[in-house]
Amino acid sequence: MSNILFRCPNTGMNVQHPICEPASTPAEAVVVVHCPACARIHLINVATGELSRDVRSR
Repeated sequence: MSNILFRCPNTGMNVQHPICEPASTPAEAVVVVHCPACARIHLINVATGELSRDVRSR
């Protein structure tokens, strides 16, 4: 288990969230995080800790 730190796009607050990731997680894998700062759901890239962009815009 590890922690991931990201900035909530709705409130601008830094949020730390624990994640359980397998040892062979691909670099592009994302996790669904329930944000305690805004009570919404965000997709976070496991490798970078950054918010995942909207895949529909690609």
